[in-house]
Amino acid sequence: MKSTVLFLAVFSLILTLSAEVKIYKGNSTYSSDCIATYERGKLYKGSSTYSSDCIFTFENGKIYRGNSTYSSDCVATWERSKLYKGSSTYSSDCIATWERGKIYKGNSTYSSDCVATYENNKIYKGNSTYTSDCVITTSDYLHPALAAWLYYYLCRGAFF
Repeated sequence: MKSTVLFLAVFSLILTLSAEVKIYKGNSTYSSDCIATYERGKLYKGSSTYSSDCIFTFENGKIYRGNSTYSSDCVATWERSKLYKGSSTYSSDCIATWERGKIYKGNSTYSSDCVATYENNKIYKGNSTYTSDCVITTSDYLHPALAAWLYYYLCRGAFF
């Protein structure tokens, strides 16, 4: 019985990770507003899934530049709900913390340090879930590491 449950859990995870997720600007889901596509661990520009349009690769908790998985191309590491610069996991290198659908600056989980909220496949500015504060809409669930990195990547000014 345990092996069946484990198999179903792993199979569900594989299906979730291989599903294509479209990422749109603001509250839109129009194809003309698609800013990126996430498929099988890769984030592509717009609606493309061509390797030449790969922005970053997510593999084994690491986010790499472009289509690479070389350690020298690691731009961020995801570990225990925290996003770190490069391949570091030192607390001083923490870019963002994910807790209950909220993305916080650095190592903090204080409400004043909340830079984004992820709810119902939407990323909102700050602690808000108002339609007017929607920055990004996704066509499906997005892994917290990717939501945090995407928001950081697109809105770096909010972190510094």
